[in-house]
Amino acid sequence: MFKSINLVLFCFSIFLGYSQEVKKFRVPDSLKGKSYDFFYEKFETTSQDTTKFLIYLNSYLEKSKLENEIIDIARGYCILSFYQKEYDLKFKYLDSSIVISKTLKDKYYPALPYSIKGGHYYNKWNFKKALKNYFLSLEYGKKNYNEYYIYSAKNNISLIKSKLGKYEEALTGFKECIAFKTKEGIEDTISYLATALDISETYTKMNIMDSSSYYTHKGMELSKMMPSDPYHYYYQFVFNEGVNKFYKGDYQSALDDISLSLPFLTKAIDKNYMLKAYLYLGKVSQKLNQNDFEEVYYQKVDSIYQITGNVSFEVREAYNALVRYHKDKGNTKEQLIYIEKLLEFDSILSVDYRELNDILVKEYDTPELLMEKERLVEQANAQNSKKTIYIRVLIFSVLLFIGLFSYQFFRKRLFQKRFEILSRSNDEQQLKDHKPKKKRISAEDIGISTTIVTEVLAKLEDFEIQKGYLSSKITVTQMASTFKTNTKYLSKIINVYKEKSFSQYINDLRIEHAVKRLKEDGKFRKYTIKAIARETGFNTSEAFSKSFYSKCGIYPSFFVKKLEENK
Repeated sequence: MFKSINLVLFCFSIFLGYSQEVKKFRVPDSLKGKSYDFFYEKFETTSQDTTKFLIYLNSYLEKSKLENEIIDIARGYCILSFYQKEYDLKFKYLDSSIVISKTLKDKYYPALPYSIKGGHYYNKWNFKKALKNYFLSLEYGKKNYNEYYIYSAKNNISLIKSKLGKYEEALTGFKECIAFKTKEGIEDTISYLATALDISETYTKMNIMDSSSYYTHKGMELSKMMPSDPYHYYYQFVFNEGVNKFYKGDYQSALDDISLSLPFLTKAIDKNYMLKAYLYLGKVSQKLNQNDFEEVYYQKVDSIYQITGNVSFEVREAYNALVRYHKDKGNTKEQLIYIEKLLEFDSILSVDYRELNDILVKEYDTPELLMEKERLVEQANAQNSKKTIYIRVLIFSVLLFIGLFSYQFFRKRLFQKRFEILSRSNDEQQLKDHKPKKKRISAEDIGISTTIVTEVLAKLEDFEIQKGYLSSKITVTQMASTFKTNTKYLSKIINVYKEKSFSQYINDLRIEHAVKRLKEDGKFRKYTIKAIARETGFNTSEAFSKSFYSKCGIYPSFFVKKLEENK
């Protein structure tokens, strides 16, 4: 048996581009009857000779099948997947490895093939399927007590969170992984460098440049100490520091760092870094007024995308920049070409990446692109009808302005009216929704004894007085346990006597508390919306704002602003 997965990872780095599907392989007579230890030794000594390595690997696999050694078969299929150029063949061998090892309690299988399969989907930007496989790798890592695969899966899931713009969540995951690697004493490994790079990039995306530079410099120092750096992590860190300098406004230094890293990034199998390098070279050229270089670099991003087909943020940024560049130059034909490419790009993105699409489209709204495209096509095809086009655009603009003005005007009046109602209301009016309804409801009507109903209502009243709803960890289960009843009774009593669901009941109490405190406490009004949300028991500002609007009909930011204006 293999002593570790190091050989698998080593083979992956060397033979990823090789493709050879084994058909009716026959074990050479000289290899029949050889031991597993013999083959392990040959794997090590022939790792630089692809032809010999494959002969030993396939002989090893045939021996495993003949002797029904399940884990060795799973391992053989897993390694064999690295040699396949077509993804269908890669998945075929990985699936075979998974199927035959799923019922076993092995430390590495099927966690490893699930992880590799997830990585292939990630590289194809199919994040939905990548997540599915990462979750399964995590599941089997936990089931078979392999911490490495637990944290490997967490790291990969955090990568996808970062792609979706969930940077804080991603950063938390990356830091958990790097803490595990530090605890295990593996700071001098490629794996550690990869996570350090992920952290550095995430800080950059969060515009926390000092923290990003800390990990960048640490990564560069560690890279220098390694005997080999096949993935050129040193230059990826150099590139990221160049990006940091760009955002700090040091454009010449940014240009120097990115240019230094580019020759090494172009050698990588993953072309994403090369694509990003050309994008930022274009951005730097724009800042340095090197307009001719700017266009060339953005076009290189387009060329790489046309070859790889990998969808990424950088491609869309480059198309946006090229649309803007040619618009400034007055090149209508070229502008139209890149608008077409941008629209096509968005249509591809919207099929499988709706969450990502929401983030990207905000930067350059598709309806606006469609309108611009229509205007340009009409202008190109009807040079003699410019006057008609101008009139149409003018009418549309006027109508749009009137529509937006009317919408904003009536919306503002509605919000002002709701604010006045809310600001005049007293505490008793705010809390009236939560007073027990004066209804004649018997125990038989709701299937709960009168004694229990009375006790629970009394405890609910005390709960409101003590402001227990301000805890962000309150749940119906925890509350039922505190009240010494069950969740079914508690939910039913709240539904009947408060005429609300449990979550609505809690959130309404929180919002009423927030309204009262904002009206009375000037210092509280100085808090950020996020801080106000936390003070009133909400985990996120989004949940707070949504509940506030649902309860009051206006957003908390508007309410605070008007209170400050009227103080």
